[in-house]
Amino acid sequence: GGIRPRILVVQCTQDRTGDYNAFMNCTFACMKAGICIDGLFLPDGQKKKARTSGGADPSSSGARRPDQSSVFLEQAADRTGGIYLAPTCAAQACGGLLTVLVTAFLSPEEVRAITNNPVQDKVDFRARCFTTGDSVDVAYVCNVCLSIFKDVPRDEDGEEGECPTCGAVMERVKRLKKAKANGIKGEVEESLV
Repeated sequence: GGIRPRILVVQCTQDRTGDYNAFMNCTFACMKAGICIDGLFLPDGQKKKARTSGGADPSSSGARRPDQSSVFLEQAADRTGGIYLAPTCAAQACGGLLTVLVTAFLSPEEVRAITNNPVQDKVDFRARCFTTGDSVDVAYVCNVCLSIFKDVPRDEDGEEGECPTCGAVMERVKRLKKAKANGIKGEVEESLV
């Protein structure tokens, strides 16, 4: 065979939830075209103590801080058969990063199959809320742009309203307003829960 296209994405900042749709659309296009996406996340290297909601240090449980990895890149690399790495600050110092780049990302797919490359054993495929960035198991989805929300988007008056991403009126809100106009509010609210 000839040369197969590959993409190496280097990211140094946290994932931005507003970019999720565009990024995943690119990932799906690469899957269809047979293009491998490799992801390299370079954390800032500073030792920060991140606290979880319970006050515990996530590093003690083996969990990686959100600013030390990219869920989007992990998903893209996994879906397209690429490699995802988030080297620690030790690998970035003293020229170690160049070694990581050359050994992990430079080899063609045929060579990767026989070498000892990093394997992603735990990829978080849960969707992320577009407003909070939290992982969600159950969510509200915009019927137009497919944006995902932990809670129903509300307008400035606190009323259920439009999608913050595209401005479309959420389908649940349309059904609820229609039901209220027809006088069958209680039945519809129960069926929407």
